This record gives sequence, C-alpha cells and structure tokens, in this order.
Amino acid sequence: MTDTVLEKRRYPRKVLAEPAQVMDNDSGQLLGVLEDVSRGGFSILADQSIRLEDVRNITMVLPGLNDTAHHVTLVAKCVWCQSGNKQGDHSRDFAAGFQLHDIEEQDAVALNYFIRDY
Repeated sequence: MTDTVLEKRRYPRKVLAEPAQVMDNDSGQLLGVLEDVSRGGFSILADQSIRLEDVRNITMVLPGLNDTAHHVTLVAKCVWCQSGNKQGDHSRDFAAGFQLHDIEEQDAVALNYFIRDY
C-alpha cells in the first residue's frame, strides 16, 4: 500500500511501497530506486552521489498490476542530493531529488495514471 506525503508542495508525492528502478538511458546503468514521485518530480535512493543541476535522460520502471511494469521515459534535473540515507529495506548511501524537465505527452499521461491509481 502507498501513501501520499502531505506537504506544502505544488504536487502531492506518491510514496512507493514496492521498489521501482530508475535507469540512466545514456549509460544503461541503474541510477537508483524510486522513493516517491509526483507530476513535477521524484526522489531516488542511490548508491552514489549525483551532482546538483545534473540533467539526466532516464526511464522509470514502474510496477503495475499482475507483475507488469510500465516504462516512463523523461528528462529530469537533480535539485538536491544528500548522503547517509538508510531507510527500511532500501538502504542506499545517497538520496537525490529531481525536477521533471521534459516528458512526452504519452509518458506524462502514464505517469499521472500511476500516481493516481497505484
């Protein structure tokens, strides 16, 4: 089960109960594990630091019904990164927040459905 984090943000964030991978499309490497997501951004737990202002072309592998996955491709900019994040079963050395920079309409619709329905 997931919860929507209640904060004074432009868009409410959906906290994920299941891990979802965030892949760096340029390197083909795992960038991190999605922690929460909104229509305007997301945060990940990562094994390495991510530079501020770094713009990444990524794919989120979002969990769906009946063990399916939805791939959402977008461009996002790192707006914060901090070390020492150890949360639950998803222990990672860093947490980073990203602001959506560019997303195709079809992927935006899929992301909005995921945030609403997951």
